[in-house]
Amino acid sequence: MGGTGRRSYPTVKSLIGLYGGSFDPVHNGHVATAAELLARLPFREIRLLPAARSPLKGRGLADHHRVAMLQLALRPYAGLSVDDRELHRPPPSFTIDTLHEVRREMGRATPLAFIMGMDSFLTLPQWKDWQQLTDFAHLVVINRPDHHAVFTPDLANWLKKHRITDAEPLESRPFGGVLLVETASHDIASRVIRAAIRSGQSTSGWLDPTVRDYIDTHRLYTGAAEPQ
Repeated sequence: MGGTGRRSYPTVKSLIGLYGGSFDPVHNGHVATAAELLARLPFREIRLLPAARSPLKGRGLADHHRVAMLQLALRPYAGLSVDDRELHRPPPSFTIDTLHEVRREMGRATPLAFIMGMDSFLTLPQWKDWQQLTDFAHLVVINRPDHHAVFTPDLANWLKKHRITDAEPLESRPFGGVLLVETASHDIASRVIRAAIRSGQSTSGWLDPTVRDYIDTHRLYTGAAEPQ
């Protein structure tokens, strides 16, 4: 895995992060990982980007519920926010379109990084125009210390051309690099949380209390048809 170093960064940072995911629901692992990256890497801010109907996943909870839960979970954290732009475009959701849109808004000079988990990175060859993602942003790929990733030949060859082993280029260049980062492991999964809620089990330690209150108030993940 590429190291990130433990160097100090200038007080004024310019790197913008987009952390994509379903967040169905957002859990403490999502938030802790975003907060860790914000502290360790030269991010000015990280925007959590709830995905619309991904071509690789089925339909989930109504979008406005996912956004509301994200806003509650991120409220205590300066530097973390919600960007719901993908929910306002017709499905399906393609990351390349999002990065093109954000890059057009920010201009070519602002450093931008798209954050994803290793599991998603391994499916990258299935994504639309995947080899062009680094024409618009860096990729920061989150891995766990105990996980050994196996890359397909196409992905391995592409990664060899774009991989960086230090965080400095994330800020000195606006796009183009792929940084593999090991972060603290959080043994939490949204699918497990949904199953626990459906069966009436405790989610203590998995969800922010305000998120769990929201879920209970709106009777989400109960197994019945989800409220719209």
